[in-house]
Amino acid sequence: MFLLETERLVIRPWQPDDRSGFASIMSHPEVTRYVHGGRPYSEAEVDEWLARQARQLAEDGVCMGALIEKSTGHLAGLAGTQPLGTTGNLEIGWILAREAWGRGYATEAGAAAMRHVLETLARPRVVAIIDPGNEPSKRVAARLGMKYEATYTGEQLGHRLPEIVVDLFSREAFPVFEVAQGTAQITLEHVNDALDEK
Repeated sequence: MFLLETERLVIRPWQPDDRSGFASIMSHPEVTRYVHGGRPYSEAEVDEWLARQARQLAEDGVCMGALIEKSTGHLAGLAGTQPLGTTGNLEIGWILAREAWGRGYATEAGAAAMRHVLETLARPRVVAIIDPGNEPSKRVAARLGMKYEATYTGEQLGHRLPEIVVDLFSREAFPVFEVAQGTAQITLEHVNDALDEK
């Protein structure tokens, strides 16, 4: 089951009781500024979004899940991972309720999602797509060690929204070096040899 945990947060699949909280979060114009043009999600869009997460969970074992504050049990937003269009990459993401801003939750949740992709799932890289104007999310990506790669349209990414324009940030998995048993130390030659084999 998809479940990520940090010191202060839990990211879990959506439950039926979460619907009203999710709809409330996605009705705030500051929250939806960079993901929905500042417009609230309609009832149909709320249902479609939650259904898509359930489908991704069933098909891929991941989702953009409910972000729960441990200390209160309160729904503080959403975070997690999902396939990025037709790219073959897994993307991480985060959207916080307006009252949860400024607490470092985005970085904390993003780091948990990144570890899940790179370590638990052993994927070679992880990506995030961010609206070009969303400087706060770009700062989160930078804190996670992600680097700007390029600007794409949704169509180029095989995204369900072909009209969007996003900056793509990525981070590669750290290479794993294998050193012969009994070797006393890892030399620069070992590192270069390991990189040449990748």
